[in-house]
Amino acid sequence: MGEKKGGTVKKKYDFNTAAVLEVQIKGNWYRTTCNEFRSFDGARRITEIVRQPSPREELVNPEFNTFTYTGPVYLQNTNEQVVPTGIENIIRTIIKK
Repeated sequence: MGEKKGGTVKKKYDFNTAAVLEVQIKGNWYRTTCNEFRSFDGARRITEIVRQPSPREELVNPEFNTFTYTGPVYLQNTNEQVVPTGIENIIRTIIKK
């Protein structure tokens, strides 16, 4: 058996991972995964349901709360925070000058 390499760190999620997560690219909003959302350097927003229905009740007109997310940006697949620059892309590597 081989030794496990990489991906052994538990990633931090500073937001509700069950919510609708969206990123903005060139003025359009796109739904994304938790991993891409935490590493996206650009505008991010979260939409959550305000009230969860009980199992016996049907939620006919649900209320949603949408807000801009201003939390940290992480290097993809790590817990290393990066300084956001607004490039509207996922941060996969750090470019050193």
